[in-house]
Parts: sequence; structure tokens; C-alpha cells
Amino acid sequence: MNRDHTKSLLVILAVSVSTVLAALPTKAQTGVRSPLANTVLAGYGSTTFSAINNDKFVSNFTASVSPVILYSMGSDFLFETELEFGLSGQVTTTSLEYAQIDYLGFERVVVIAGKFLLPFGVFSERLHPTWINKMPNAPVLYGHAHGGVAEGSLMPVLSDAGVLVRYNLPMNNEWTLDLSGWVSQGPVLVSHDDEGDGHDDEGDGHDDEHAGKTGASVETNSVAEIEIPQIGFGIAFDDNNKNKMLGGRIGFVHGPTFEMYVSGFHAMYDPENFLDLIGGNLAMELRRGPMELRGEAILLKQEIQTENGFEFMNSVGYYLQAARRFKAFEPVVRWGHLLESTIMDEVVRSEKKLLALGLNYWIDATIPIKVMYEIDFDGTDRFMVQWAFGF
Repeated sequence: MNRDHTKSLLVILAVSVSTVLAALPTKAQTGVRSPLANTVLAGYGSTTFSAINNDKFVSNFTASVSPVILYSMGSDFLFETELEFGLSGQVTTTSLEYAQIDYLGFERVVVIAGKFLLPFGVFSERLHPTWINKMPNAPVLYGHAHGGVAEGSLMPVLSDAGVLVRYNLPMNNEWTLDLSGWVSQGPVLVSHDDEGDGHDDEGDGHDDEHAGKTGASVETNSVAEIEIPQIGFGIAFDDNNKNKMLGGRIGFVHGPTFEMYVSGFHAMYDPENFLDLIGGNLAMELRRGPMELRGEAILLKQEIQTENGFEFMNSVGYYLQAARRFKAFEPVVRWGHLLESTIMDEVVRSEKKLLALGLNYWIDATIPIKVMYEIDFDGTDRFMVQWAFGF
């Protein structure tokens, strides 16, 4: 067989095979899709410069990135998770902020299981991502530890493992009723030597000396010498007692202009199942065009064992924030106040007042540069610059 005839046969064979392969049903034609086609990668990150001038000038650069993965498992199931990678001291920290499965098969009810952001107030669940938060740090109510003890604040950004149910009901053409309820592992008693995944990688904490620690020194009153045990949130995946945290939130939403939420929880945080922790929150948001007003107030009642029996330490705090867009610029003002915490009329935690003045420049809809000067009326002022992004 000559060479030209061989080439002709090879060409005919190649064309025939190509025609047969083209006629075969593909995965797309049979309805089977690649898992990547149902996956969305999003997230946010930031680089932050922070400086304080106490006995000596101290400044730090920090950086973090939080990828969010969404995976649709058919029309009724959604898996979502957020990881966080950041700098804390001399190490790179990794934390699991949430990992949950959402069942969407009901008309107005969503059932969630896994580790999720608790719908206690609004900031933890919706506002803490750096490109959404209009300040480079968190309000005084919240330390930015993802699980663990929030130094200098009432609580960290709250997440926990359990089950959450959401219900949404339009009451008329303008108002919507928003209900959430959850059962989760709950907080635990944290000793000074305990270690966990709490950290403050974005410079959001209000106590740099203790940033990144899950256990902290016990506070004492100089008169009564009352020890205040530290509480860790979202770090107990093996429950330390027989109790679970029960919580709920009710909200009234008027379109995009007004929202009000009342939320609360109850748990026992000690291994003996004796000590109660009760939290209540009132949150409001008002938006009128480029103007935005928001605020939250928290009441935290922590039961403590003293020489005279069991007593409650009452901690109250709130913040108010106003922002106004002028094209790409946005001035922001935030006032935060932690009242004195008392036990049997004895002050065991000092009052704290913070006034933050900020100016944001929006490079893009999800890329702000934020500059802030925070005045601490009872401590050290802070200057911060943050470049945040969402993707």
C-alpha cells in the first residue's frame, strides 16, 4: 500500500471517529453538571494599620482574607462556609467562622444546621465583614475574636454549632415579620491557661495587649475581691455541660428603609450546670438615601458564685453610628459606651466611652479605604487606616 493511500485511510478514520464522538450524549446533554458549575467563591479581606500612643508609640500592620464558598446541592439544599486566614503576633491564624447546610424546600422557612453566625443583634451576623463595616474596627460591644473571649468588650462576633430556623412573613405591602430561633452548644467557662481559636487578626479588638488570647486574667474588685470568670463563645464542639443555648430574634422590617430587632438567649456556661448567662439585644437601622443611622444595645447578665452565694453581674453597653455618602466620600461617626458592671452594687468592671471619627473613600462598590481616629475617654486613643475589599 502506497503512502498516499495510507494517508487517505487515516483521514477517513479520523473523520469517522470525530463524527461518532460528536453524536454521543455528553454530560451536559444528560443533565449531569460539574460540581464547579454549582459553586460560587466569594469573600472579603483587608490590610490594616493601627497606632496608639500610650507610654510609648506602638504601631502594627495586620492583614486577613476570608474566602466564602457557596455550593448549591439541587434546588433545596445550599452549603456555605467561611474560612479566615490572618496574622496574629508572629503566627498565621486559621479559623472556621461558619460551615452550614441550609434547607430551602419550605416556602417561608429556612432550616440551618452546622456552625453558623448567631442572629443576636445585627452586627455579628451581617455587618462584621471588613468591606461592610464602615469603621476599621468593631463597635465597643464586640471584640472581633471569632470564638473565644472578647477582651475589652461584652462579647465576640458570635458563632456556634447547632440548629437554626428562620421564618419570614410579609404582613402587608410594606412591613415584614422576621423570626429566628436557635439551639446551639453554648458558651463555656474559660481558664487563664486555656487555648482556643479566638484572635483579633484585623485590628478590631479594643485591647491590643490581650489580642489573640482566648483565656484572659480574671478581673477582681479591689474592695470585695470578686472574681469574674471569663466566658468563651463558639469554641465548645464537645459540650461542657448538659445545657444548650436557646436563643431567638424577632424583627420588623419596612422595606429597605427601617429595621428593628429584639433578640435574646439563655445558657449555662460552667461544667456543673449552675451558672446562668442571659443576653438581650435591641438593634435598629434607618436609611434615607445616602444617610444611614444604626445602633445596638446589649444587656448581659452573668451569674457568679461568691462567698455569699450566687449573684448576677449586670453589663450594659450600646453604640450609635451615623454615616452619609457624598459621592465617593463617606464621613462616619460612632459613639460607644460600656456602663459600669456591678455585683451587689459593687463596681467590678469600669465604664468605657469611645468616640470614633472616620472618613471612607470608596474606590469601588466593594473596595473602601477607611481612616479613623478613635478617642478613648478613659484610656488611649487609636488611629487606624484600613484598605478592605469584597469579592
